Order: sequence, then C-alpha cells, then structure tokens
Amino acid sequence: MSYNYDSIDYATYLLKHEAKQNKGAKGRDSERTRTYQAEWMFQRQINDVNFADIAEAEKFAKKIYKSKTWSKLWKESINDNVAKIFDSNPRIVAMSNRNKKNSGFTNGRVVTLAQAGLNRYTLLHELAHCLGHMHHGRSFRQCLLKLVGVFMGADEKAILKNEFKRKGLASGNARKALSFDKWIAARDRMEDLRTKRQIEKEKADRARWDAIIQPCE
Repeated sequence: MSYNYDSIDYATYLLKHEAKQNKGAKGRDSERTRTYQAEWMFQRQINDVNFADIAEAEKFAKKIYKSKTWSKLWKESINDNVAKIFDSNPRIVAMSNRNKKNSGFTNGRVVTLAQAGLNRYTLLHELAHCLGHMHHGRSFRQCLLKLVGVFMGADEKAILKNEFKRKGLASGNARKALSFDKWIAARDRMEDLRTKRQIEKEKADRARWDAIIQPCE
C-alpha cells in the first residue's frame, strides 16, 4: 500500500532530522548534562595544566589564536554566521568571586573563568563555544575534540571521545537525511507495520471477548 505524503511532511522530517543530528543548535540544549558528566569523568583521568592567574590563561589563549587549527575552525564558524567575523580573539577575564556555581562561561566574545576554571580544558571548552557552538550538541563536541587533540594531546582526545561514547553522545559525522523516495518507502513500511499490529490487536481482542461471552456447556 502507498500512503499520501506531501512536500510539507518531508520538509518537517528534514527539519527534525537536522535538529536531532546536532541537538541544541536549533532548540533545547538537551545533551548538556550528559556532556558535563562525560567531561567530569575525563578530567579525573588526566593531568591537566593549571594557570597561575587570568594573565597566564590569556597568554595561552593568544597562542591558540595564532595557530592554524584556530584559524581553520574560526573560518568555518564564519561560514555559518558572518556576524562572527570580528570575534576571532575572545577576551579572557576573571569571574567574580561571588559566582560559586560556574568554573567558566562565555557569551561567544568573552570567556569568563573562575579560579576553579583556570586550566587548559575549561578554557578549551569555552573557546569551542566561541567558535559558533553555543550549545553542547554534536558540532560542539567535534570542535572541542579537535582543540583538545591539538592543545592537550592525542591521548587526552581519545579519553574524552571515549567518555562521550560511554554517555551515548555522538561526535562523528552526522547521518545524512533520507532522499524523498527513500523517506516515502520508510514511511510506507512503518504504516504497514502499524496497520498489521492494529489488525492483530483487534483479532486478539475479539478472541478474548468471544471467550468471555461463550456460554458455558
């Protein structure tokens, strides 16, 4: 059986598929908690470098900004958001001592670090946000892994990637959407399966009802 679907149905599928591949980029940042949990496990397994103060953190950030890796990632972020063209070198500032909840945060232009966040990993985490990923979805993790691999090391990258995997967080390439014809075929299969299950359920219900009302011999 072939069911009737129109271009609006397919367009809706494409939007949902895109959102699912990079959760948080267009919608609720639903993978933030699991990303944090993976990061906590990662940080327990490594020996990170701590900065003496904000000046030292900013000095390290400036080295990052001069790298080919940063230049490439920043140019990629501009392709998605031209408004970022003037945000290539985020400022690094100290957090108020009154803020006891966060180790760091950013608005995309300024990275604010607490005393507890004066380390390489927290800085790289916030800089990944500055590169156009103001969420904790797939593209953020991909960007973060690239930064960690270059500025912390291949071993650290492998550990972090494994912790993401353990939490069920994808960091590989996004799945491609189905073509219109393949999408229709998949929908038809699902509808046929639903119809079959409904028929089987109705048969089972009738059988149970017949057993109830059948007169005793």
